[in-house]
Amino acid sequence: MIREAEGTDKNKLFELYRMLVPNSRKMNVLEEQIETIRKHPYNFLFVYDEGGEILGTVTLNICLQALHGKRPYGVIENIIVHENHRNKNIGQKLLQYVENYCSSLNCHRIMLLSNSTRESAHQFFEREGFDGLVSKGFKKYL
Repeated sequence: MIREAEGTDKNKLFELYRMLVPNSRKMNVLEEQIETIRKHPYNFLFVYDEGGEILGTVTLNICLQALHGKRPYGVIENIIVHENHRNKNIGQKLLQYVENYCSSLNCHRIMLLSNSTRESAHQFFEREGFDGLVSKGFKKYL
């Protein structure tokens, strides 16, 4: 089942994020931040929950803009499936959930960035209909 994360999911989310960024010294998963996201109308932290075990997660941000009338766009961040449960369509289900949600809001596109070295993730995203050749992503850490 896919649902919005709750503050009590903090430790399980931390475990998943550690798989995404194993060497991060800045990672700090806060229960109150999870609850803030849960209450925000344009930001979502979804989890794939199977019998009380969180096996995957994705963050979705809905961004308003002026270019396409009232049509927003979605930005996906921090998608991760537990390393012991990959290749079970969990990532596909999370992305499909996000796509359906964005479609229900009349979003005109969904974007995501992926670490340039994560070739298997890139292949997965392309299988799910994302085109890695359309744009070039840039980041500036603060």
